[in-house]
Amino acid sequence: MVTNLGRQIQFINGINGVSAGGNPLINMDVNKRYHRNKLLCSAVNYTGGTALAVVPITGASAGATATPTISNGVITSVAVVAGGTGAVTGDTVTLTDATGTGFVGTVTASAGAITAIAVTVAGTASPVSAATFFSAFKQVVNGVIIRDISPTSILQIAIANGYYPALGELPLYYTDPADNVNQLNEITSWDLFGQSTFSLQGTIPGTVSLPSLIGAQEFDNSRNLRPTSKGLIPFLQPVAQHEYTFNVVAGVNLINTIPFDYPIRRIWIKGSTALQITQLEVDQDSNKVMEATYAEMRRMYEDYGFQFGKPRWENSQTTALGANTAGVSQFRANYVTPTYFDFAYIADPDRRLNKALTCENSLVLRITSAIAQSVTIVMEYLPGQYAS
Repeated sequence: MVTNLGRQIQFINGINGVSAGGNPLINMDVNKRYHRNKLLCSAVNYTGGTALAVVPITGASAGATATPTISNGVITSVAVVAGGTGAVTGDTVTLTDATGTGFVGTVTASAGAITAIAVTVAGTASPVSAATFFSAFKQVVNGVIIRDISPTSILQIAIANGYYPALGELPLYYTDPADNVNQLNEITSWDLFGQSTFSLQGTIPGTVSLPSLIGAQEFDNSRNLRPTSKGLIPFLQPVAQHEYTFNVVAGVNLINTIPFDYPIRRIWIKGSTALQITQLEVDQDSNKVMEATYAEMRRMYEDYGFQFGKPRWENSQTTALGANTAGVSQFRANYVTPTYFDFAYIADPDRRLNKALTCENSLVLRITSAIAQSVTIVMEYLPGQYAS
């Protein structure tokens, strides 16, 4: 049989438990080497706005505008702003929206002007941010939780590495595309040969309407191999990801309870209020490996392509860009609104795993916050096995 070394892309089948308030479970095949999985989340996802254009489905109305009331992406009522012309009671209309699709309203009209719009169909499923679709997400091998960070953090790590996910997309990287600068870019792929189980497990809030979930997988039939005196032998080097949350006060906060059993590749930090973390110090066994203000941290890491919220056009969600307003609207309709971590410690800015931080006795973070707030710390570990 011919052996092909190239990667294969296939649908992810057997996605179960997709419903409002449900717990989707995807049992992935083992005996493959995974490079990435991509899930696409859809639900009723109206964004809304003031005086949206009313578009006729039946009838010949024109020039009407309306403002919808929206709850969890669903249109619950509509207020007419401008009645327009040419409408007849019983006509059906929809609304122009940046993200939502499928709304149908039934018109009441007087002298050709729309006076009221009743909700007939609240909407149909369209791409929705994975951070809205999922309230929690886990990646599990042999019953061991390897990754359990929030969907928001998954998206923010992708953005920090320079990739802006499409609206609805949840990118699960094992071989990180950003690591292609190195010859050994596949070192962190998930080699599942010989493993018993691999599953993706999510939680959908009960407020999500008409949820739908599909996905694609990228894998090959190769192994992770390293040379030894006895020849090539398999190895594992998955990146594990876990989250820890702390309440901090205004001022300097010492955090010394985060596990450091395995080498640490990166530490991502975000506060409940954005941009209020002003300085970070990381001490490893009493050795200061990082000390930087927010501005200094950005200057150092952005040289290597990491993103922390540069004033790029895709970050604007206002009409302040003038001639580029149409481009901003198109971005909002097709991509996740970019959000960023407040701070980071990156042991391998040049993307070489051997530079991960190893602690023998202690790991201490000194976080300076301008306000009292909740701080979430996302740790990326290199356990060298499928371990939590």
